[in-house]
Amino acid sequence: MVKTVLFVTIKGINISAYRTRMNYFKRALSKEGYNLLEFNINLSGFRKYLHYFFRFLPKNLLEMSKRADLIITSTPSALSAIIGYKAARKQYLPLIIDVRDLWEEYAKTGRSLMYKIGIIQRIVKEYYEALRYSSVITVVTEPIKQYYEEKIGAKDKLIVISNGTDTDLIKPDKELRREVDLVYLADLNQPYHNLEFLFQALRDEKLTLIVVGGGKYLSKLKSDADDLGIGDRVLFVGWVPYENLSYYLCRAKVGVVGRPFITNIAYTYTIPVKVYDYLAAGLPIVGYGPKNSFLEEFIRENNVGAYVDNPNPKILRDELIKLVAEHEKYVEKARELAIKFNRKNLSRKFVEVVNNLLG
Repeated sequence: MVKTVLFVTIKGINISAYRTRMNYFKRALSKEGYNLLEFNINLSGFRKYLHYFFRFLPKNLLEMSKRADLIITSTPSALSAIIGYKAARKQYLPLIIDVRDLWEEYAKTGRSLMYKIGIIQRIVKEYYEALRYSSVITVVTEPIKQYYEEKIGAKDKLIVISNGTDTDLIKPDKELRREVDLVYLADLNQPYHNLEFLFQALRDEKLTLIVVGGGKYLSKLKSDADDLGIGDRVLFVGWVPYENLSYYLCRAKVGVVGRPFITNIAYTYTIPVKVYDYLAAGLPIVGYGPKNSFLEEFIRENNVGAYVDNPNPKILRDELIKLVAEHEKYVEKARELAIKFNRKNLSRKFVEVVNNLLG
């Protein structure tokens, strides 16, 4: 008998890190023979506030869940986990929650007003109820796994399935000349990329940069680049479909990834998805942000670039110049590492989790 898997997701999220990971999981499950359903939580307009304040179970989801054998959801947003949990509990269904970052730690500072008035704490409490109910929790790094082992226990249901890349889709192209020095992939609806620091590093050096991504902070970042006198060397190309990403990455020499210089485990426990896509394109990586991060450890252990934990733009500038000059010697090494994180293989691991759960 064919089993039915119901995905509970957030409607309209245009973040490749979210959509791409889920899409590869879905394709692998469909190939395995599962019937797939999807319920999109609509957070547009006033609905967003209703969902955050009341976190109710939509009637349509309740009806859809009656046809399911398993519910799968991914965070952030925590709402998808909470609402998916309510449907699973109502129908006595198993639940898999895929956790991509520690949103609750970020929310302490990134959503400080909601935290001060207690809204975040109530959401976290219900979110942890969902995690405790779940049959399996998949996480993207070992530090995140250890974090939730301390928070909720249940070591046996925490499984690391790393983020990754599609090395068949993203790969060096001999027809493309590496004419741009740097590339930065970013969801510019999020404020934590710290691109301003990168711009400061470019001010006194003639390096060129492509920023791939769009969002509400795009216009401000364009103004920042112009104010620093580097607007003619920074090209903003907006949103790019994942299947077209290779073209932009393979025109660059170095991939850049940044975070604020804040000691917050929301930043130190994760590796941004863009890192794996840079590697697939054969790019060395320059990262910057807080000390002792998992990203720093990853870059140094694999010898695929440099990491700057000092908020001095001149130090970053020097590392960028060095890596741009030496970029060719990293191409093969970066590709070899990327292949270890092929999304198709990682998706097979997720299928095995589902197979074991549904027997």
